[in-house]
Amino acid sequence: MKKIIAFALLINVLLITQTTCRGGASTKNENTPVVWNTLEELVAQMTLAEKVGQMTQAERSNVSAGNITKYALGSVLSGGGSTPLQNSPLGWINMINGFTEASLKTRLGIPVVYGLDAVHGHNNLLNAIILPHNVGLGAIAAGNRERGAEAAYTAGRITAEEMLAAGVRWTFAPVLGVAEDVRWGRTYESYSENVEIVTVMGASAVKGLQENGVAACIKHYLGEGQTTDGRNQGNAVLDRAGIERILPPYKAAIEAGAMSLMPSFSSVNGIKMHEHKELLTDILKNEMGFEGFVISDWAAVEQLSGGGYKTQIANAINAGIDMVMATNGQDKWVSFTSNLQNLVKEGKVPMSRVDDAVIRILRFKQKFGFFDTPIIAKPGEIGSDKNRRDARSLVSDSLVLLRNENNVMTKLPSFKNILVTGQGANDIGMQCGGWTITWQGGTGPITKGTTILEGIRNAVDGKAVISYAADGKTTGNFDAVIAVIGENPYAETEGDRSTGIGFRQRDAEMLKNVYSLKRPVIVIMLSGRPMTIGDEYKNWDAFIAAWLPGTEGGGIADVLFTERDFTGRTPYTWRKSINGEILYPFGFGLRK
Repeated sequence: MKKIIAFALLINVLLITQTTCRGGASTKNENTPVVWNTLEELVAQMTLAEKVGQMTQAERSNVSAGNITKYALGSVLSGGGSTPLQNSPLGWINMINGFTEASLKTRLGIPVVYGLDAVHGHNNLLNAIILPHNVGLGAIAAGNRERGAEAAYTAGRITAEEMLAAGVRWTFAPVLGVAEDVRWGRTYESYSENVEIVTVMGASAVKGLQENGVAACIKHYLGEGQTTDGRNQGNAVLDRAGIERILPPYKAAIEAGAMSLMPSFSSVNGIKMHEHKELLTDILKNEMGFEGFVISDWAAVEQLSGGGYKTQIANAINAGIDMVMATNGQDKWVSFTSNLQNLVKEGKVPMSRVDDAVIRILRFKQKFGFFDTPIIAKPGEIGSDKNRRDARSLVSDSLVLLRNENNVMTKLPSFKNILVTGQGANDIGMQCGGWTITWQGGTGPITKGTTILEGIRNAVDGKAVISYAADGKTTGNFDAVIAVIGENPYAETEGDRSTGIGFRQRDAEMLKNVYSLKRPVIVIMLSGRPMTIGDEYKNWDAFIAAWLPGTEGGGIADVLFTERDFTGRTPYTWRKSINGEILYPFGFGLRK
């Protein structure tokens, strides 16, 4: 279909959406209309500055009035926790429509694309549904691949619906790294140590997002889960066979329709992925036939070799990076645009490479309807009852029963006096983990949800007395103790652990207190990975891995106090110590 970007088209768009556009500004374009039948024809009419603009992504807080129009910026993003002042669907839509209006004022009227890390729901948006992190979804797949695929699709659908409600149509997700060292701080973003599970889940997540209106960005290509000692942004030593072993998730996601991809901060054989031409161009684009575009990670270009920003840019673009996430201030992305233009003029970056990058970016925008519907007219609903029920069901299915002495889990619903203890039992932030409202996440009532304690009280519905003592210091004649332990929220490098992943001191002290009660102890662990527990588990009558369930923690009680059984299996090998004796092998899990 012939595309005409002209004054009349822009006015028609704005008349329809004027009530939700920021300031109701006009987008009249005084320049001669540009007519094109193919993307190649459009690129042929672009100036070098306009091409470079499409290859530039700036953080929302670094974009001033007039920037998008002046530089013909192709993309804007929110970093973790970066939100409009009004953190609601309306606030998001007004902000994004404002950016879009500005892009429609450019000579070509190419709409901007807005992206963010919605890695377990629209996790930047206050009161949105926060889904289980990928490790929990992987536990579903470890028990049943088909049910796992359905869970990944459902998570993608809910995420897409709540993103669209806020006007966002591109997420930097899912993670397709295969985590093989749980010391890595991003283990919970990986579905499993098992390539097959990651392959199935990644492709289903892409479909769940894209079939419901949001573009996926598969990440982080390649080898992030194979770095030495599990170090985030570290180095993976991989021969060709090792590379081929972890490629299937990316191949399946591309076949599922993914049109954007983000490389890893890490290196393969000493070469940073963002300048690894063999992996980005020769294998990904040429051998695997990836037709989408490659976007850099947060300021990742600044980590490359070359000794200066201009050379680093050349290394990245020539290796196969198509769009650069040029963060760390407005000066940085403006510098990127000028440096890349100069590199082309100096012959250090071929114009053919720039044209290829721009075609890929425009192909993405065309496929996902940005040309046809650049503006979303009104906000939608978040936190619907149906989606919360579906998310709660994912929580229930993700639970893994690792220990059940004396059949205590079958007896639990008959108990009349139960003590619940541990900070995690009554803490929304802790059960959500990192990438929740802010980049690193936080503790306490950071967003709307149901705590584990609330879920238990609702489940027993007066049939039992539920007492709560966060530190376990209490007296009473209890039938059993439910003790919730786990990790503090973290994201990325902040979650790296050089040795083991031991208990928090406050949890260790709480457990000592409840042991003194001489009652059955049921431990629920909130964590992004298997934790180092040594022989401590021998003091527990039951042990449940609940991973990071998100806002719908009530789904845990649905398994504890009803006939619903445990169906999850551990997606990671669980050891007593790092590289030590295996306690629970991959795929292990009990029924009641």
